[in-house]
Amino acid sequence: MLNSDQDFVGRRIIHDQRATGRKTGTQPTMTQITSPPRVRARRNNAHQFNLMVAGHAFSGKTAYIKTLYDTLDIKAICPDDGEQVTEILPPDDITAPTASAARIEFEIEQPGERISLRIIDTPGLPIPRNIHKDQDHNEKHVKVAKPFVTSLVSYLEAQFEATLLEESKVRRNPKSPDFQIHACLYFLDPQVCFACRGITAIDRYALEQLCSRVNVIVCFAKADLLTVRRLRTLRNLVVEDLARFGIPVFAFPEDPDVEYDKDAIELNEELRAMLPFAIVNAEEPELEDDAPVDDDASIRKTESPRILGREYPWGIVEVQNPSHCDFLRVKETLFITHLHELKLLTRELYYEQWRTEKLLEVRTSVLNGSIDRRDSFATTLTAETVKTRNMEEEIADEMRERRLKSDH
Repeated sequence: MLNSDQDFVGRRIIHDQRATGRKTGTQPTMTQITSPPRVRARRNNAHQFNLMVAGHAFSGKTAYIKTLYDTLDIKAICPDDGEQVTEILPPDDITAPTASAARIEFEIEQPGERISLRIIDTPGLPIPRNIHKDQDHNEKHVKVAKPFVTSLVSYLEAQFEATLLEESKVRRNPKSPDFQIHACLYFLDPQVCFACRGITAIDRYALEQLCSRVNVIVCFAKADLLTVRRLRTLRNLVVEDLARFGIPVFAFPEDPDVEYDKDAIELNEELRAMLPFAIVNAEEPELEDDAPVDDDASIRKTESPRILGREYPWGIVEVQNPSHCDFLRVKETLFITHLHELKLLTRELYYEQWRTEKLLEVRTSVLNGSIDRRDSFATTLTAETVKTRNMEEEIADEMRERRLKSDH
């Protein structure tokens, strides 16, 4: 389960029909904002980007993070405490689920800019293997999954709280870190989706909750087990369910109030047609018994260059080959083509909606005298608000005195 510790921080997504200009009942309703002009960032001024990985248990979420790490140009691990990534991201036993949340932070170099990347690995949602769509006992399955979903949402909201408390201080920290989660990759087990002919009741509940707080990008795990025809069928089934239930996942739409160039429109159309993305993770490299092992390496690597992928009797599935899977397209979407859109949506839509809801809630509690003193956030926010009001009154009094002196 995730803690609502302020050291772990996140974000959310809202459905704004006016912003998207879409009619309800047709496709999953989503939003997009164009990215600002690309400017080369200063080396010591890295963009902060926070990514959460969630979804079905045993869908390869931890393996995805390890594979992603292996494909990035890592400049530094933060903090560099000597721990290996394989130690930070349990478990080593692939038959065991991730028992608790884990976080890794490092700086990466992307074309034209430097990114400070924080990745949150989360425990998987328990999806019964015998689950089927519209079953009578699906309600029982959702009830079992609710604590997992609630912990994810609580974590995301805790990050909003940290941001709001910092904003409410009389003296703000100009270097306050951005902990809000800018994107969440939600992994679906394709075998479960095929059995249910779409998403499960658990997925519907989880996605509805997460999409109110974060940009959710849906992906198929273990896509190397899917034929081309089955992948196409599953994509259609999942997209139809997202539209039918009105789940606002992030799906690269165009805002009618924004003028796009031809390349951006074509890119969004191409990416939209690829949803859910098909992801394949790399196998751990095998080392010979006499091969040297570098204790300082974050991930074990062989001496000779290797192709990231999975080997089968008939050939190798390459992780970074666009004709084999969508791993590279997802990576480019997160860190190059849509990085600024995801951050802007987080700040200007998702955080602002949560902020409005929370301030109204606290204001109502204060006016009614029913504020819960055990709610540390509400009491702290109220105290900071009082400090700000007192300071404003002091400044106003000082300005009045100065005007009176100048009149005389």
